[in-house]
Amino acid sequence: MRTSSVGHNALDETWAEVRAELVRFVRRRVRGPEVAEDLVQTVLERFQRTGPDTVTNPQAWLFRSARNAVIDHYRTNRAHEPFEPDTDIIDPGPTGSEPGRAVQELAGCLRPLIARLPDKYREALTLVDLEGRTQRAAAEDQGVSVSAMKSRVQRGRGQLAHLLGQCCDITLTRSGEIDAYMPHTHCPCGLNG
Repeated sequence: MRTSSVGHNALDETWAEVRAELVRFVRRRVRGPEVAEDLVQTVLERFQRTGPDTVTNPQAWLFRSARNAVIDHYRTNRAHEPFEPDTDIIDPGPTGSEPGRAVQELAGCLRPLIARLPDKYREALTLVDLEGRTQRAAAEDQGVSVSAMKSRVQRGRGQLAHLLGQCCDITLTRSGEIDAYMPHTHCPCGLNG
């Protein structure tokens, strides 16, 4: 009986940690802690209705649902609240524009990972992905052709994706840009703290 009590306590602690992560995740994207709590509660209720046993990756499901709940929240309140461009919704932004919200949030993790890349890839990604320059402008800055810069950016992103996959679970848009992320429990970049 003691073993089941210990197992139950560990499960309670795990759920408390997941819930706290969800609240932090949602809180960064909405105004007011009450709104975040309400949205997380809705997500957890959906999870229970769906049936936890039918979900292959519960943590990914919960964070994807939390992201969708935030989007639904803003869609529902659109008529009542003016939309401000600086709100904390993850916005990947169009290609060639300034970095998207998820990229900005991951910048603290991306910079040390990009620093580990070979020079030409590190410089290409810093100019294009972190500073938001066009590939043409980055090519001119580095004194290489546009096609060489495109190649460096593509190869650098591939190497960065591998390194980033060791730190976080990443969701990409169809065009391959970072859309959302979820730090691993022991993320070496400290995003989970």
